[in-house]
Amino acid sequence: MHITVLRDDLLNGVGPIQAVVETKRSLPILSHLLLETSSSHLSVFGTDLDIGVRKRIPGEVVKEGSIALSARKLYEIVRELPATSLDLIVDDELTATITCGHSEFKIKGLPRNDFPSMREPQQRGIVLDRRLFRDLIRRTLFAVSSDQTRYTLNGILFRVTSSDVKMVATDGHRLAMASSGLSVTNSESPATIDVIIPRKAAAETLKLLRDEPGDVAIEISDNHLLLHTDDTLIDARLIEGQFPNYEQVIPANATKEVAVNREAFIAALRRTSTVLGERALPTTMKLTPGKLVLTCVNLDLGEARDRLDVEYQHEEMSIGFNARYILDFLGVLTTDQAIIRLQDPLSPALFTSKDDTQYACVIMPMRL
Repeated sequence: MHITVLRDDLLNGVGPIQAVVETKRSLPILSHLLLETSSSHLSVFGTDLDIGVRKRIPGEVVKEGSIALSARKLYEIVRELPATSLDLIVDDELTATITCGHSEFKIKGLPRNDFPSMREPQQRGIVLDRRLFRDLIRRTLFAVSSDQTRYTLNGILFRVTSSDVKMVATDGHRLAMASSGLSVTNSESPATIDVIIPRKAAAETLKLLRDEPGDVAIEISDNHLLLHTDDTLIDARLIEGQFPNYEQVIPANATKEVAVNREAFIAALRRTSTVLGERALPTTMKLTPGKLVLTCVNLDLGEARDRLDVEYQHEEMSIGFNARYILDFLGVLTTDQAIIRLQDPLSPALFTSKDDTQYACVIMPMRL
């Protein structure tokens, strides 16, 4: 095997994939990346058996071949090389020689036969706008549960119908949901998808799919999700089970509306949260017409208070929330103004935007 590639191209391929690889697995091969050449490019593949990623890297192929190399060491070597072309040569003893400028490295590899195989796309399923798909993940990922006893909440519900595409995530304390009108194309008949994407697969997909114009093709096969673009293929094992009925927790009687400037709200929440430390204490929101007072009390440390001007024309009301949950929501909101819809101090609140009706977060209050 012999190929000449640009160092930056190889780094852009190896870097994101080595983050997927599981280094503590009992199978040594899973800490490696499979490098394989075809007539015109180099493909780099890594997997932890739950998610696999393959990227195609352009290069000048002198001799075709394959080798599995330590993911961490390959990344560390390529990262330190100068930004020029490099040669990768593999001999019959499965020793890879990397030459770049005046630098030369030799790494022992493993045979391709020891490496797990990856599913290949069958050109079925649907095609979504890449930026839309990334945005749906970005707006819901923070609400995924880390409680291993509630397995179906450890991922994002991905639902595609004939009219819209939607993602929903919840940890039992808050629920984030993002949707969009149908912007799906498919080669066959209209498809319906209803699956749960694991947290790690969603997070790695967010990193791997570039934030630029283009499409992503989506296929479901044998409880696996296949995502592929021009140069990237992602194969993720889906979570089996039934996602809870999220629609029943969306408050229908939250009629008290608060409109607040997003950036001012973020700044005030961060300031008042400084006295909380690591404890999960509530941030009290006291509402009076035109005013919002945020208060945090830590009996071991002290108290913080901040006041904001808001649009609110209902009776006085005090309600407590976990400030981090609100900050997570505000952090992915892209509009200037946030809307909070309340019912009473013990009922869940609906956080939305006046200009974006397709994104919402339900947050349960904390007892004061």
